[in-house]
Amino acid sequence: MVNMETSPSNKNQSPNNKKHKGRTGKERGSKFYCSTCNVHCPNETTLQQHNSGKKHLGNVANVQRRDKHALSSIFVGNLPKLAQIRAKMTEEMGSFVEGTENDKLKADLTALFGSYGEIVKIIIDKKHGSYCIIEYKTPGMAQVALSEYQAGKVQPFYGKKLQIKSRTVTEIKPLRQIRTESELDKDNIVALLEEADDDPVCALNMVDAAISVSDKVRRQHQEACTRLQTQLNDNFPFYQVALNLYGSAATGLALRDSDLDISLTVGKEKRLDRDDLIRVLKEKCTGVSHVHVIPAPGQGTITRFLDGISNTTFDILFNNRLGVANTALITTVLSYDVRIARFIRLVVYWRRVVLGARFPKQCTPSSYSITIMCLHFLQHKGFLPDFFQTSLITEHKMIYDLDCSFITDITKLPPPSQDLNIPELLAGFWSYYGAEFNVETQVVSMRGVLNKSEVEETSRETQHHYVTLFKPAPLAVQDPFVPTHNLTHNVSLECVIFFRDVCRSATSNWSKGAPLYTWMLSGISGNSAGISGDNSSLQGDSSSIQGDGSSIQGDNNVSMDTEGEEDGNKTPVWGEESVSVGNKRSVEEMEH
Repeated sequence: MVNMETSPSNKNQSPNNKKHKGRTGKERGSKFYCSTCNVHCPNETTLQQHNSGKKHLGNVANVQRRDKHALSSIFVGNLPKLAQIRAKMTEEMGSFVEGTENDKLKADLTALFGSYGEIVKIIIDKKHGSYCIIEYKTPGMAQVALSEYQAGKVQPFYGKKLQIKSRTVTEIKPLRQIRTESELDKDNIVALLEEADDDPVCALNMVDAAISVSDKVRRQHQEACTRLQTQLNDNFPFYQVALNLYGSAATGLALRDSDLDISLTVGKEKRLDRDDLIRVLKEKCTGVSHVHVIPAPGQGTITRFLDGISNTTFDILFNNRLGVANTALITTVLSYDVRIARFIRLVVYWRRVVLGARFPKQCTPSSYSITIMCLHFLQHKGFLPDFFQTSLITEHKMIYDLDCSFITDITKLPPPSQDLNIPELLAGFWSYYGAEFNVETQVVSMRGVLNKSEVEETSRETQHHYVTLFKPAPLAVQDPFVPTHNLTHNVSLECVIFFRDVCRSATSNWSKGAPLYTWMLSGISGNSAGISGDNSSLQGDSSSIQGDGSSIQGDNNVSMDTEGEEDGNKTPVWGEESVSVGNKRSVEEMEH
């Protein structure tokens, strides 16, 4: 896979002897080259890092997969035209149904070539239908078919002599990376899905590699966070400023255009004035620009800025200990099986493309809500164990009088009870939320399937002094550590109905063997077959689900104080702890 050029005669040439415009002489003469990815590296260390990266491993797996399938396949050319197939269907059945020609062609090819061995799949050219690839179960079966053809024993097909030869593997395209937000759209993903439509597992791995943040970029994010922390401590030497990444950027579930969330903490009994922080960010921190403050109902106030060195947007929230604890939980769960992170990233992207094209962002489930929904589904199906088993928890942690303990040693947990690939996990997710899960009566939770009315009643009895009541809403997703917090209280009834219907449509397309991009992107404008919009299963009466209609839009009256934004006489101070939900307590209450 790796070509180490050492010959002096090849010093100024690339391995394929082609000129590369725009490359420097040093790049053209690089000795460290990966022919699989067509990448030049400046030194051996960089090459080794590249070889262990997600992009290279994805390309290697793609090459191996194609080689394996090619040995068991044959190329069949000179297939009959559409008119000939229709004529034969009319002759045999008296009529033909438009759109079933390929099914008829596959059946006839199976009858002809099935005598040489078990056929796994038949892939017909999508554009012109002039050729097909027939894949057998073993390479030996493909060789038998070739031998029969070479001996002239293959009968004419629709009166035409077929052209049969070994399947050749064309040059594998390096995994195309999506680098900007504008490229994270339907058309680019459809193109990726079509590149490997004959193998959904490979195709979805390609999509995941395209939309996820690379290890290199994640290191850059961490370096930016460390650099900023150093600069803040230089300007606030007595405050012991600490910055901790949390959220999807820390767990590895972030997409390429995701912002970075940071929890800022200072030493005990220290207070950091927000205006001083903003001034230092604007005037003293290298590469920082576009500093501004935005209110965040339920979270306090966020300071947002752009780090020009890493070209990343950062959101700073003061002392978000619950956010950091949630991040630790999700990170531990993802370490249980490598498929979980891939599965969740694909569902998060699917939610963005399908729901984002129809509803405002604030009316759809957040990425974190989707993550909890994915984990709930995996637990319900036995793929993921319960991470809150009291007997296996070795370290108990309390935050704001809330029990934030969970199992941190995954070696104590049993392996997955089901061995499922990514397409099967996606199909199961759609089937579960399209048909099995009852949004009227059930709550999505990592602690099992809960009854909505019981959770609401428990929240009223709890009377915790800073968390709000569990807000009635069409969809209920419970926070893992704050049982009275409904993460999806803002999601509209229309969105829930549409979400259920696109899940059903995707399940239907999957079961029918439709092309990968059809069931992966079900519900998008122009591909919304099967979306009925029937809300009869939700009784059509939003009041029975929503409760007070105002809760759907969010109740700002019980959100956190925005640290003086509404009270002009109050000095904004970055020394009071913020909490994820509910009203803010005083520092004295927090400390006790």
